[in-house]
Amino acid sequence: MLCFLCHQQFGITDQDITVYQSMGVPPPTHCPDCRHLRHLVFRNERKLFLNKSHLSGKTIVSTYPSSSPFKIIDKDEWWSDSFDASIYGRDFDFNKPFFQQFKELQREVPRWARMYINCENSDYTNNSAGTKNSYLTFSSYDSENLYYCMRVIRCNMCIDCLNVKDSQYCSQCVECKKCYGTHYSQLSDGCSDSYFLYDCRNCKNCIFCAQIRNKEYMIFNKQYSKEKFEKEKEKFLKKLFEDKKTLAKEFENLKKQLFHKNLRIINSENCTGDFINDSKNITNGFYVTEAEDCVNVYDCSKIKNCYDNTANDKSELCLECDTSYELYNAKFCSYTVTSENVSYCDQCVNANNCFGCVGLHHAEFMILNKKYTKEDYEILLAKIKKHMEKTCEWGKPFPSTLSSYPYNVTVANEYCPLTREQALEQGYLWHDDDACAQGNNDQALTCEKSGKSYKIIPQELKFYETFKLPTPRISPDERYKELLSLQPPKKLTDSICSHCAKNIKTVYTADSGYKVLCRKCYLDTVY
Repeated sequence: MLCFLCHQQFGITDQDITVYQSMGVPPPTHCPDCRHLRHLVFRNERKLFLNKSHLSGKTIVSTYPSSSPFKIIDKDEWWSDSFDASIYGRDFDFNKPFFQQFKELQREVPRWARMYINCENSDYTNNSAGTKNSYLTFSSYDSENLYYCMRVIRCNMCIDCLNVKDSQYCSQCVECKKCYGTHYSQLSDGCSDSYFLYDCRNCKNCIFCAQIRNKEYMIFNKQYSKEKFEKEKEKFLKKLFEDKKTLAKEFENLKKQLFHKNLRIINSENCTGDFINDSKNITNGFYVTEAEDCVNVYDCSKIKNCYDNTANDKSELCLECDTSYELYNAKFCSYTVTSENVSYCDQCVNANNCFGCVGLHHAEFMILNKKYTKEDYEILLAKIKKHMEKTCEWGKPFPSTLSSYPYNVTVANEYCPLTREQALEQGYLWHDDDACAQGNNDQALTCEKSGKSYKIIPQELKFYETFKLPTPRISPDERYKELLSLQPPKKLTDSICSHCAKNIKTVYTADSGYKVLCRKCYLDTVY
């Protein structure tokens, strides 16, 4: 098929057609990449602003800027018994397209400012749960003392980390777990007191090392005595203060000398994609854990029978859902939690048998936020389906222009940046003032890359002094961009194994400069 948006060919299998038929919707008209990008248009992970609550007028930290046309309230106000989004309910108008009616409802129902559950002393976080004493940290769980982190789980005292688990006292690490006192490292497990590691296991006191296992006192994969190592480490730390950029380039050159596994799929069966763990029957999955029978899923865990999902956890039978949790039989939903039999819902929690609703919690048999009996709900829903078939809306996901976020604060802008003019021309919102909420900005520094102001907070400064690390000369946003650039694209391409010349799928592009091996050759070479 030809993608309606990017005009590239994409495939629809017999299995895909069967799944869509079982869910009562037509096959998609957009390719998987464009479907994923559309999900990201609805997701703001890292941008925070100071806003005013629509209900109380108090100043709140929000994922929406003050210029937003939406009504924003604090999470506690949203959960209050005095807030009932059903007061915004309205009849379905069969003289209007559904998406137009949904947009009108969106603009009326107050939205929660940001998502956080059981977070303590962590006002500048979003999409997080169980975090304590954390700052500008996002999509992180069960951790404390995190600063400028993204998707960090069960960690303590980490700075500028991305996709790190079960670690302590780490900084500028990507895809690491069970590490301690490790810095500027990637894809490493069980390492400690080390710098610039890549794909290492159970290593200690190592610098500029790659693909080594169970080693200590090594530099550039060369063995040193403890005494010699300590002397070289002093030289390294001095150079780190003087010229970190050159060291980073040396590290990148080291990685290009290695052989890389084409895909990172561990303890999984019949799976295609990258960073898939403990899963079965996953097609085109990326950063997926404990999932089964899913297609085109990204940043998901513990899901089953899900198609085209992004950031969805503990859910089953979901189609085109993003930023959700504990859903069953859900279609075309965003920011919806612990709900069943829901379609076209936005920011709903504990909703069952609801259609086209916004901002509901503990609701059942509702359409456009209006309550019905079970019998009337089913009759009206059947009529709406026929109406949406006539307007060519049935089975189509929310148009990207229904996102409540300005395009330039969404995750989509990180992967597919648009100019202000381009975004407005395509119908998106845009936020002109790029200043974000960061708390007290006394003693602000100037970023060497962007020229914008940033600050070093006391906890951060103490960390750098303790581990004898240089203070960053670029802002947290620019540091995050650097971490993000270390990840390969979430897209499979055709390639050949550098050893056996076998045809393989990989996430590494031809111009990456990386030498890529099939699974067998990688195991024979590295292990």
